[in-house]
Amino acid sequence: MVIGDAIKLNDDLVLTYFDDNQNLSAINGIPVFSYHESIEQHAKLIIGVGNNEIRRNISKYIVHECGIVVHPKAIVAADVVIGEGSVILAGAVIQSGAIIGKHVVINANVTVDHDVVIGDFCSVYPNSYIGGGAKIGKGVNIEACSSVARLTEVPSIFENDEVMALDLY
Repeated sequence: MVIGDAIKLNDDLVLTYFDDNQNLSAINGIPVFSYHESIEQHAKLIIGVGNNEIRRNISKYIVHECGIVVHPKAIVAADVVIGEGSVILAGAVIQSGAIIGKHVVINANVTVDHDVVIGDFCSVYPNSYIGGGAKIGKGVNIEACSSVARLTEVPSIFENDEVMALDLY
């Protein structure tokens, strides 16, 4: 529901939720379906699952284009690169030169300092700080109230990690 609220605060619409729970028919009056590529074909999708590995596995079979959600009360420098499917929640501050991978969740009140690289499918939990120039590998959880020192390199969780390449120019 947190991501849905952020979408609505951006004056966008939540058209439907996808969930495999057959007992769930609606969330706050919005219909719930099992995922199928023919439902809301032109809508952008956000995978609202907290578990990094499950989020990664889901991303392998969806065909919808993925959107990016930035809560209107987050502060994101103009040159920050944010990968598809990523979510930046209220109170987050992301400084200049940061690169946020695909399907990353930056929770409330997180500070990502300048020139940080966060790999795909990471979760950064509330009230955490990632210091300038740090590199966070794919699939990493930064737990609530944690601090990552500047220039630190945190290795990827996922095996066979590929280097995240972004064409910035």
